[in-house]
Amino acid sequence: MKKLMYGLVAAGTLLFGVGCGGDDVCDDLADASRAVNDQTEACGTDTGMDEEDFDKGRCEDALEACSDSDKDRLRDVADCIRALPDCRVGAEMEWVDQFSACFQRAEGLSAACAAAAGG
Repeated sequence: MKKLMYGLVAAGTLLFGVGCGGDDVCDDLADASRAVNDQTEACGTDTGMDEEDFDKGRCEDALEACSDSDKDRLRDVADCIRALPDCRVGAEMEWVDQFSACFQRAEGLSAACAAAAGG
């Protein structure tokens, strides 16, 4: 179960690390990355991500590839992740499902933004 959580969190790191958007979006994604660490702590899961893992400069560099609509989608992903409840022992898969569902909000990113974001 922990391996599955690690995999999903690692996949999310792609978006956190190179997501596109302006300062607001990059700050929102950085906050979401920190929230994942806090939320999974209750389940005894170490995501292996540090604050340094979020590359804000890279995020900001990708801004030119993203439309306002793309930025809104990325903000929605970050908002969804920050709103997740803390993981509870015995309900890890429920949390993973909720975490995964947040990334559905990124569907419809422009091809240019998705490419800049590494996805």
